[in-house]
Amino acid sequence: MEKKSNKKILIIEDDQSLASAYRIKLSPYFATQNAITGDEGLKSASDWQPDLIILDLFLPGKSGQEVLKDLKKHAKTKRIPVIVLTNLEGQCEKMLEGGAADCMIKTEMSMEEILKKIKSHL
Repeated sequence: MEKKSNKKILIIEDDQSLASAYRIKLSPYFATQNAITGDEGLKSASDWQPDLIILDLFLPGKSGQEVLKDLKKHAKTKRIPVIVLTNLEGQCEKMLEGGAADCMIKTEMSMEEILKKIKSHL
C-alpha cells in the first residue's frame, strides 16, 4: 500500500453517494473535502487550497461550467488542476477549452481509472 501523500483533493459533487464513493477511494491516499454546491466548492477551493479538484457539471445553483470559469479567473485558484467528471456526452471538449486539466464520462470510468488520472495530474 502506498503511503498517504499530503496532497488535498476537493470533490465538488452534489450526488452524496457518488461523493462518498470518491472519498472512500481517495482517502487512503489524499486528504479529501467535499462540496455540494458550486458556491460551496468555490469557497472551499479558495480557503482550503486543494492540489486538485474533481468537478461535476450538474450542481445546485452555480453549474460546473460556471465554477470552472470562476476558478480559472481568480489568482488563488487558477493553477489548481480540475478534472471534470460528467455524464453529459459532448461536454468534455468545451471543459478542456475552458481550462480543465482533464474530462471523463463518469459511466465509462472505474474508480481505479479515476484514481490513476488524479495521480497523473499531481
